[in-house]
Amino acid sequence: MTKAGAWMLAIGAVVLLVWLVVAKDAEEPRCGFDRMSPGDYCSSRKSGPRSYEESKSNSAAVASGMLLVGGTLTGGGVLLLAGGLVRDSLDVPMTRLREWRRTRGAAHTPQARLVRKIRGTHVPVVPQGYSARQVDALINRIIAGLEGRGPTVRAGASSNGIKIFPSFSITSPGLDTSAVDKFFVELDDAMDRL
Repeated sequence: MTKAGAWMLAIGAVVLLVWLVVAKDAEEPRCGFDRMSPGDYCSSRKSGPRSYEESKSNSAAVASGMLLVGGTLTGGGVLLLAGGLVRDSLDVPMTRLREWRRTRGAAHTPQARLVRKIRGTHVPVVPQGYSARQVDALINRIIAGLEGRGPTVRAGASSNGIKIFPSFSITSPGLDTSAVDKFFVELDDAMDRL
């Protein structure tokens, strides 16, 4: 839109420049390259003889047509340029609005609700328990998979009907082992329902 406006403006400006020359001919018509005076006649093979007044009238008609065309092209070019600039300035907020709507819609998916539940879960710290660093690393990988930022990771995997859970190092202090095990059982069940 902006490029078309620039072309229209340029063509309109050229037509208006030519109009300036033709407008001068409307005041003082030419016969070939020579200026005519009142009472002169100009003879041409195409149009035959023309008087000073006819030449002046023809030049005035051409000049008014060129002024109309040049003015229209210039005005249209300015409007297209302005419209393109306004559209470009609105394009960034519209892109942000579309992105906001997309992420807002994604926030209501079952995966997003599960991620919020995971992040809202707190496991007590006890004198001796699972390594918080290792548990957090697994939870972060699970969340990345649920959000589509990585491969899907499961805390528990079924093998012949038996659930196998990852083994974590025991540290002092650490996360309550029974609370972490219960959390991963519930998380695994919730992921089965997705």
